Amino acid sequence: MNLNLLGHTGLSVSPITIGAWQLGGPLFFDGKPDGHPDPGKDNVIRMIHELGDLGVNAIDTAEQYSAGKSERRVGEALKGRRDQWVVSTKFGYRVGEGNVRIDDSSPETIMPSVEGSLRRLKTDYIDVYLYHCAPEAAALDEGRAVLEKAKKQGKIRSYGISTNDLELLEKMVVAKTVEIVQFATSLLDEQAELWKLAQENNLGTQLRGVMAQGRLSGKYFKQAPEFRSDDNRSNWCADEDYSRFAVLAECLPEGMTMAQAAIRWILDHPGAHTICMGAKNIADYRSAIAASEMPSLEEAVRSRMEQAAESL
Repeated sequence: MNLNLLGHTGLSVSPITIGAWQLGGPLFFDGKPDGHPDPGKDNVIRMIHELGDLGVNAIDTAEQYSAGKSERRVGEALKGRRDQWVVSTKFGYRVGEGNVRIDDSSPETIMPSVEGSLRRLKTDYIDVYLYHCAPEAAALDEGRAVLEKAKKQGKIRSYGISTNDLELLEKMVVAKTVEIVQFATSLLDEQAELWKLAQENNLGTQLRGVMAQGRLSGKYFKQAPEFRSDDNRSNWCADEDYSRFAVLAECLPEGMTMAQAAIRWILDHPGAHTICMGAKNIADYRSAIAASEMPSLEEAVRSRMEQAAESL
C-alpha cells in the first residue's frame, strides 16, 4: 500500500486509518449512547494485527473513547509492533466519575492527558496529538508552549485538532498551533473551505465521517438500519430515511460499491492524506483498502455523483 506524507510532519501514513472509537465498547452520557456495541477485545486485537499485515499503518483513538478502554486495547494490539504504526490520539474530552462528561482542553490539562494516554497506550511517544474539544482562543499560545515542550521531551511528534470549526482553525493557523487537522467531510458535505485552508497551509489531513453516519455505505439503501441502544447512531440517526440516498447508486462505475465510491471521492482530493474509518469488521476494511488502490474516479463519474448528492 502506498503511503502519504501527513502534511509537513514528516510522518507517512496509509490512506486508510483505523478509527478506534468503535473498538472500545459503549459509553453513555446523560443516558444517551456516545459509543458503540463492544466488538470484544480479542476481535479488536486480531483485526488490528490483520490490518497491519495488509499495509495499514495508522490508528486513531482518544482518551474519552470508552473511558480509556479504546486506548488500552490499541496499546495491547501494538505491543511488540509499535514502531510499525503511526498512533493518533486526542485530549480534552474526558469521562469523569459517574460517566460525567468533562470538556476541558486548557493548557494545564495537556501534560496530564499526555501522560495518561502514554500509560494506556503502553508507549513512550504519541505520533499525532490532537485537541478533541476546542481550546480558548486566548489560551492558544500557552497551549502551543505545552505541546512544544512535550514534543521536545519526545512524548509527542506532532499536534493539531479535530474540528469542523473553520474560524477556530484559522486562528490556530495564525497562532502556529496546528500541524494536522481531523475533520468530517463527505460527498454529502464537502467542507470546501476547510479543505482549502488545510491545503494552503500544508496541514496533514485525517478525514472522518466519510460514510456520513452510514448514509453512503450502501447498506441501508433497501433496508432501514436497526441500531442497538448502545450504538450512538440510535440517538443521532433514528429519524433518517436512508433509502433516499439510493439514487447515488445509479452513478457508480462498474465494479465499485457505494462505500468504495464514497472513499475514492475523498481520496481524489489533492489535499487528502488518510481517511479514519470507523468500521467494525475486517470485511469493511478490506473493501476500503481496495478502494484506496483503485484508480481515481473519472470526471464524468464525479460530476454525476456530485449532482445526485446536491439533489438530496
